[in-house]
Amino acid sequence: MRLIKKIEVKYLRSLYDLKLDKAGDLNVIFGRNDSGKSNLLRALNLFFNGKPEPYQDFDFSLDMSDIRKAEARAAKGKQFFWIKITFSLPPNYQNALGEEITIKKQWNRDGDVTQTIMGTSSIPQGRLTRFLNDIDFTYIPAVKDLNVYADLIERMYGAAAETPQLSKATTDFINAISGQATDLTKQLSQIFNTVTNLAPPTDMQLLFRNLDFSHGTERHSLFRQKGDGVKARHLPELLHFINQNEMRKKYYLWGFEEPENSLDLGAAKEEAQRFASFSKRADTQIFVTSHSPAFYLTETEPNTEVRRYFITKQKTGTGKEVEPRNAAKPIDVISDAETEMQQAGLLQLPFVIRKMEEYSKKMEEIERQRDESKSTLEKLQNKLEQITRPTLFVEGPHDVKLFTSAIERTGNSSEVEVVSLGGTPDTTFGFFKAILERDEFHPSAKSLFLFDNDKAGRSSFRVLTNTKNSSIKKDEATLVSGNMLAWVLPFSDEFEKFIKNYNIRPDQAFFTAEFLYPADFSATLCEKLTNKDPNGFSKWKKCIHETYHKSLKQIDSIDLNNAKEGSPDWFFARGVPDSLKEKFAQEASDKGFGTDNIDNITTIIVRTLTDSKA
Repeated sequence: MRLIKKIEVKYLRSLYDLKLDKAGDLNVIFGRNDSGKSNLLRALNLFFNGKPEPYQDFDFSLDMSDIRKAEARAAKGKQFFWIKITFSLPPNYQNALGEEITIKKQWNRDGDVTQTIMGTSSIPQGRLTRFLNDIDFTYIPAVKDLNVYADLIERMYGAAAETPQLSKATTDFINAISGQATDLTKQLSQIFNTVTNLAPPTDMQLLFRNLDFSHGTERHSLFRQKGDGVKARHLPELLHFINQNEMRKKYYLWGFEEPENSLDLGAAKEEAQRFASFSKRADTQIFVTSHSPAFYLTETEPNTEVRRYFITKQKTGTGKEVEPRNAAKPIDVISDAETEMQQAGLLQLPFVIRKMEEYSKKMEEIERQRDESKSTLEKLQNKLEQITRPTLFVEGPHDVKLFTSAIERTGNSSEVEVVSLGGTPDTTFGFFKAILERDEFHPSAKSLFLFDNDKAGRSSFRVLTNTKNSSIKKDEATLVSGNMLAWVLPFSDEFEKFIKNYNIRPDQAFFTAEFLYPADFSATLCEKLTNKDPNGFSKWKKCIHETYHKSLKQIDSIDLNNAKEGSPDWFFARGVPDSLKEKFAQEASDKGFGTDNIDNITTIIVRTLTDSKA
C-alpha cells in the first residue's frame, strides 16, 4: 500500500527541512546515528497520534529545532514547526476527497495546533475525519521495553475478542473463577445485604495485557527468560496478526526503529524479508529505520516497491545556510546505498567477517585440491600412455551425446572416441579418479580433456597445464605433456555480452555445454521443462547459480536474480538443472537448434586430435 505519497517536515528536532517524496510500500530509512532517522518516525507519530513517542507527551521546547530557535530569536520571529503529508486516497474516498490530498499540521509555541487542507476549501469534514480515523499508525521505538509488547498483546486480544469463540471462552473463564470463589461472594453478599458476584473488568483488554509466550519444550517465558533478539522478532508478527484480525478494517502504517537490533546477520536478513512480505498487503505501508545492509539492500517483492532514503544531519554552514537543504536523499540504485554507507563509515563488520571466512574456506579447499591433484595426476599420466585411439574426455553423459553428434557432422566419427568421465562429481578432480577406473586406454594416441568453463573446470585446467586463467585460449587446446591436451569450453558471443552487461569477470563465469545452443531457444526450452514441474523447480527458479551469488557485488547479484524468467539472462544465470539435462539435450536435437557454436569447437577438437583439416 502506498497511502502516504510524500512527507514534509519543517523545524522538528534535528529535521530542519525534510522532504521525502514517492514513498513506497516498504520505506527503509538509513544513515548515521543522530542523523534524524528516528525523528522522521516521531514526526509521523506526532501527526497521527498527537505525541512524538508512545510514552512521551509533546513538549514544544524539546521538539522545536535548535537551529530554528536560534534563527527565530535573532529575527524576533515566531517559533513553530509543521508536518505536511500528502496522501494517495483509496478508491472509497476519492469521490468525496479526490485522488490526492495534502494535510498540514502546525504546532506553535503558545500550544496552538492548527490543521490545514492544502489547495482546497471544499472538503467534506465528515469524510476527512473518517479517513483520518481509518488510519492506524503504530510506532515501535528502538528501545523495546515490556510496555511495547504489552500494548500489542492488549491490542491482539482486542482484535481476537470480537470473535464469538473468544467471547464465550472469556465468559467461561470468569465463571470458572466465580465457582471457586463462592464462599467469598456469599460472605460479601451478607455483609452488604445485596447480591455480590465476580464480574469481568470493564475493559477486558487490560486483563490480557500481561499475557506471555512460552518457548520450547522447557516452556521458557518470552519476556522474562528470552533475549532481546528473540523478543523483538515477535513484534512485527504481533502487529501483522492485529492488522489481519481487527473487525473494522483500517489503513495500517508501521513506524519501526531498528528491527535488526540484537539480531545476528542471518536473522536480520530473514527479518528484512519478512518486512518486505508484510508490505505486500493492500492495507499496510511500512517505514523502518535501520543500520543493517540486510534492510537497506532488501530485495523487492513482486508487485511491491521498496524505497530507500539516506538521512543526513543538517547543520549551519559557513554562510549560515543549513546544509544539506533536504535531510532525506532518495537512493534509487542499490549500489548508491552501499556507497553512502561506506562514505559514512557504516559498512558493517559482519559483512567483512563473512568475506574473510569465505576466503579462508576457499583457500583451504584450493590447498586440498592441489594436494589431491598431484597424486592423481601422476597416476593419470601413467594410464594415458596406454591410449591408442584419439579420445575426447568430457564431463558427463549428455556431453557425450552432444559431441558425438557434432563429430559425426564433421565426418570423423570413426576416428575419435568420446568418453564420459562418469557424471559430475563435487569437484573436477573427481574426473581424474574416474579415468583411473576405466580400462579402455591404449598407448600413443592423443587425448583431450574438455572442461566446462566454470570454477571447477578452470581449476582442473590450471592444474593439468600449470597455467593461469589468462592462458586459456579461445581457439585452441593447450598441451599438457606428450599426447595429452586440455581445453576449457570457450564462451559464445551471446555469453560474452551477458557477462559484460552484469560486470562478471571471466574467472567468475559459469559456462556449460548447454550454453552453446542459441540463447533465446535454450532459455525458452529450459523454462518450458521446469514449468512442467513447478513445485519441483520453484526454489531453483528463484536462485541464481551459487557462483554468482557468492562472487558478485550485491547490486549485480540482485539485478541478475531479477532477470525475466525465460530470458537469455535468466537462463545464463542458472543453467539447466542436472535432472533435466538429458531431456534438454534430446529436445534441443529434435527441435533442430542451431549448432554453429558446437560445430566450430568440435572442428578444432577433431583437427587437434587427428592432425587433420576437419
